[in-house]
Amino acid sequence: MLEEFTFTRNTGSYGYRVLDRQDRSTSYGVARYDAECCKWVAEYPGHRPGSGGGIPGFASREWAARFLYRYRKPQPSGRT
Repeated sequence: MLEEFTFTRNTGSYGYRVLDRQDRSTSYGVARYDAECCKWVAEYPGHRPGSGGGIPGFASREWAARFLYRYRKPQPSGRT
């Protein structure tokens, strides 16, 4: 499968940022390794990596990134 994302080191925090291959200003989130559960964690943009959030249980950095790429976090509509 041809991937539409690329990795870059997440400076100042844990893991790797998952960026769009064409437009590097678009971030899908962060993939980081959690030593406590020995698995990779996918965190959507806006979450601070390592703060206990995210979706754990991925076998590799690539699988966590694929999840973030395919299931983008819904944006709020602004309606109340």
